Amino acid sequence: MDIIEEYINLFEDYIIGSIEDIPLQDCSVDCVICVGSVINYVDIQKAMSEFSRVLKPNGILLLEFERSNSAEFLFTKKYAKTVFMQTYQYNNQTHYLWMYNEKFVLQLAEFYKFSCNKIYRFHSISSLLFRFGISEKKAAKYSKLDNWLQFLSAFFAHNEILILEKNVLL
Repeated sequence: MDIIEEYINLFEDYIIGSIEDIPLQDCSVDCVICVGSVINYVDIQKAMSEFSRVLKPNGILLLEFERSNSAEFLFTKKYAKTVFMQTYQYNNQTHYLWMYNEKFVLQLAEFYKFSCNKIYRFHSISSLLFRFGISEKKAAKYSKLDNWLQFLSAFFAHNEILILEKNVLL
């Protein structure tokens, strides 16, 4: 599923739509994969509600997002803030992303009846280097250290992947 047909029309059974209003029946899918920081561009509450609605009981949501807990915001008022809007330049365009605190996303997931099975954080050292003036391109080379630095990632990582499971309703 995508909002732009040209991005997915080579696949069978593609769907044009928004994650804020998914054109599928309730409890109709086993897994939702939302990556590429898509969740940072939309209303996360609407999207989480929709993910919960379309997933079958015990369905899996793989959710990737950009964090306010990032080293990019260290020593600023934005660091670890619940939610705020951040402007970026990418591919000669201005992008407006909602940045979320990890705790907020986990609380929202719990509200929508998800339990968290796994957390993986990445872009830890690269976000720290970027914060202190190293170019994004040069800093990105250090992403290969992310696996070794998971124990520090809660304080520095720019991105996070959550593996969430929709709880069975009793």
